[in-house]
Amino acid sequence: MIQVVYKDGREDVVEQKFLDILLHLGEVQEFRREDHWVNVAEDPIRSTVQSGYAGDDRRRHVQPNLRFSLTG
Repeated sequence: MIQVVYKDGREDVVEQKFLDILLHLGEVQEFRREDHWVNVAEDPIRSTVQSGYAGDDRRRHVQPNLRFSLTG
């Protein structure tokens, strides 16, 4: 269970999956990690939304099409 502070100042304790929903909806001001509080407006948090990156996928390895002749 995770402690949260809503934008209206109310405090609550929620499950991880519910925190993800609240973050997506923009309802949370702060939440507690194991060792510190996270301010959603200032601290980096993981995003559950894909960025829509349109560039090359550098993680994909494509085998080159190599052709060579042994007959010189």
